Amino acid sequence: MRLYTSASAAVILFSGISGALSEENHLYLVKTPSLKKTISNHLATFRHETVVETMHVLGGNRGRRLRPDADAAVDASTNTKSGKTTSKSAKATASSCQAKLDTCEATAAAPKWLFVQMADMCTLYRNEDGEYHIESSKFHKNTEWFTDRPFQLEATQPTSEWFNNFTELFDDEKGMPNAALTIVHDDTSRDVVVSVFAEGYIKEGESETGGEGLTYGYKLDQSTSQESVMSLEALMDGEDSVTLDHCSMFIDDWYSTYSEGCRDSPC
Repeated sequence: MRLYTSASAAVILFSGISGALSEENHLYLVKTPSLKKTISNHLATFRHETVVETMHVLGGNRGRRLRPDADAAVDASTNTKSGKTTSKSAKATASSCQAKLDTCEATAAAPKWLFVQMADMCTLYRNEDGEYHIESSKFHKNTEWFTDRPFQLEATQPTSEWFNNFTELFDDEKGMPNAALTIVHDDTSRDVVVSVFAEGYIKEGESETGGEGLTYGYKLDQSTSQESVMSLEALMDGEDSVTLDHCSMFIDDWYSTYSEGCRDSPC
């Protein structure tokens, strides 16, 4: 059905509709009252340019939904390149970190050695500069090496060779070794004193203990923490020099392989 209207009549077309007025197609003209002419008060103020602009904007927005925005495409390209750069950087960092971990694992797999020395009759003294030393011409001929756990290794080195190589052995920029001294005097064990062996040396001639030949010695240098537990001054009981019946020295570890940064997180 279609409906056409004019100012004075309405034309109604029926075309092949079941239940219509007849079996055939008919055209009926129906007179209607004259329609009152109505004019919108808003149309005069509604500019046609506004309609055109509105349709243009709507059309542009519809097209934008169908195709990627140029700026968005540029951003996507930039993000893709940035992502590739970040990925390469991450791979390089991971590779460097793995190399450090491999080095640290090799370090961890290397034995760490500790040392024991003994001397019959040793002298602990303070010189004119206030420096403490311990010396003996009766060191046992061998210095014993043993490994820190989990290794169970032991080695022996001539004491003369040990002193000759002392500085080189600990020249790793990590400082000189710590050592614990145990003292026996008049068949009585004295206090344990801990100090840094700041320097190892060999002297020829008469020793502080009165012996002849080679004298081995260490320059001692306590840290504030070590001194607060048991000081060398207290061990000497106010004397400038004391001779003791027996001294044993337990010396800090030495890394046969060492890599900077392995004691902290390498990555």
